[in-house]
Amino acid sequence: MTSALLKRALRGAVATSAVAAAVVVGAPAAQAVDAPAITDQYLFDTSLAQFGAIRDQQPYPDQLDWSSDACSWSPDEPLGYDFTPACHRHDFGYRNYKRQGRFTEDARLSIDNNFYSDMKQQCSGSYACNAAAWTYYQAVRQFGAS
Repeated sequence: MTSALLKRALRGAVATSAVAAAVVVGAPAAQAVDAPAITDQYLFDTSLAQFGAIRDQQPYPDQLDWSSDACSWSPDEPLGYDFTPACHRHDFGYRNYKRQGRFTEDARLSIDNNFYSDMKQQCSGSYACNAAAWTYYQAVRQFGAS
């Protein structure tokens, strides 16, 4: 290898190392997340479809609980209507509000009302589906705190 080629290769290696070091040293530390604000945003200000896409990515896993048993002891698809996305978001609300120490009766009512709204959205106006959604809503109102 000629000395000119060796110098060029060495310069390239040094430049690459300098850029890599700058990226590592200059990289900001993981930013603290306002978990309650993000929880509220995902629950109340995000469409159910958007929530599903976010749930697939499960951001902030060290600060948000993404676990879910879907519709618990009830069928996930009563009468063929898929309530699974609504149940996932409902579980997200309960689990994170409890984790954040915010699971009050008022908060529970808001999460349950959102659940009912999500299920009705899945129903697209079907009377039978809306009746199933009402039954699921009544079940979480009755037994959801336990």
